[in-house]
Amino acid sequence: MFRRLSLLTLATTLLVLPACEDPAPFSLSQKVSQLVVVGNFTRDLAVQVVVSKSQSILDEAPVEYVRDATVEIYQGDTYLETLELIDPKQAMEFPYYATTQLVPEANVLYTIRVSAPGYEPVTARSKIPDPTQILSAMASAFQLEDEPETNQWIASYQLSLSFEDPGEELNFYHISLFQQIFTFEIAEGDTLLTGQYMQPVMFDPKENSNIRVAHISGGLLLSDEAFDSKIINFDIPLRISLDKDRELLGKLFVDLRTVSEEYYRYFSALSRQGNSSGSPFSEPVILFDNIDGGQGIFAGYNSSLDS
Repeated sequence: MFRRLSLLTLATTLLVLPACEDPAPFSLSQKVSQLVVVGNFTRDLAVQVVVSKSQSILDEAPVEYVRDATVEIYQGDTYLETLELIDPKQAMEFPYYATTQLVPEANVLYTIRVSAPGYEPVTARSKIPDPTQILSAMASAFQLEDEPETNQWIASYQLSLSFEDPGEELNFYHISLFQQIFTFEIAEGDTLLTGQYMQPVMFDPKENSNIRVAHISGGLLLSDEAFDSKIINFDIPLRISLDKDRELLGKLFVDLRTVSEEYYRYFSALSRQGNSSGSPFSEPVILFDNIDGGQGIFAGYNSSLDS
């Protein structure tokens, strides 16, 4: 079921499309609002950034998006393009700015400059690292457990992931896993597939360590500092819940992102904060950002896909 396959256009669209993340507030109290700029970018896709107004983490008001910003992108000191405002088409979406001509490349340092009336201008720099190829992705030890109390099947198995680490410098990764699940119905004794969806695989933040962090939106953030081999072999136990009456297990899609250090540090801190217990005795989390003059993150990454 989980044979290694060539890259699929569908998988590429599903796994690489989320280039923007909803902005997060940073300080407990602020007298002067700053621009919050959030954008992740990768090769061969438009650069997308979200611009909003900073607010206290105690503020329960909705995020205020800045729609009159000027967002420019540079290669070094060379101007490349002014990003275009893309308004939301549905209620759950948010406005963002996107390039229309630039096709980002790996190992090129890009700079964005963002200005808006009433705010200090901000800048940020990042580049896309080289991709890390997946050598193998294999599932084993498959078991199916019956949970009659909840009318569910619990599918458990182990993913063995192997990839080649460049090894010459400290490298950072975001291992994203998406489980394909089919919906079905029984009609005249036949099983008919009625649809499918991709379920992000979430990990327990209680298993976080100095080099491994459960990403708040799914997957694992990983640093290679604890690995002394050029070939990294990583075993990941997985558990997936299925509705007995309407769901079937499909393929597992693996997105191995080689990420910039700023990507790793920002989302590690954000995930640790988001997954904290809320106890006053919890260890405080200092959020990282690379926006000079403001808040947020502008970070490159590269992807290798498998299923």
